Amino acid sequence: MSPTPPVRVRNTGHTGITVSDLDRSIRFYRDLLGCEVSAPVRAEGPFFEAVTGVPGCRIDVAFARLPGHVIELLCYRDPPSRPSTLKACDPGFMHVCLKVDDLEQVVQQVRGAGFMALGTVQRAEGGPADGLKVVYVRDPDGVVLELIEEPPGVVLEEVYFR
Repeated sequence: MSPTPPVRVRNTGHTGITVSDLDRSIRFYRDLLGCEVSAPVRAEGPFFEAVTGVPGCRIDVAFARLPGHVIELLCYRDPPSRPSTLKACDPGFMHVCLKVDDLEQVVQQVRGAGFMALGTVQRAEGGPADGLKVVYVRDPDGVVLELIEEPPGVVLEEVYFR
């Protein structure tokens, strides 16, 4: 008996993030990060209840377009949201990596807008990612965004496939 071939993923689509205040998140992604953001739409009814597994859900949805990726912002009107308690070490935790040109300036803008970096900017020394700068920051709902400044000639995700 021959093994079943793996599923072939054609492409990635978007990353969905549940938020508590859609207007605040739109301002963060549009005004601070410079994303183009779609007008919000309402998602509700049997189709969305079946997809999400959340009976009676009513969700306001907007999409934030980044270069090369889209973030879906979902704000559940019903049922009420609960704060997440996941930490970076917990199964199910995830983050979105955003690549920027001047990491220190971006971190200053994030802090100036009242959002928090989880530490100081770190710089990789030696190895294939030498010179890479990175820091984790939180969006308005505590979702972790990894901000990276890559040195010339380094694409972090490609370093691991050499």
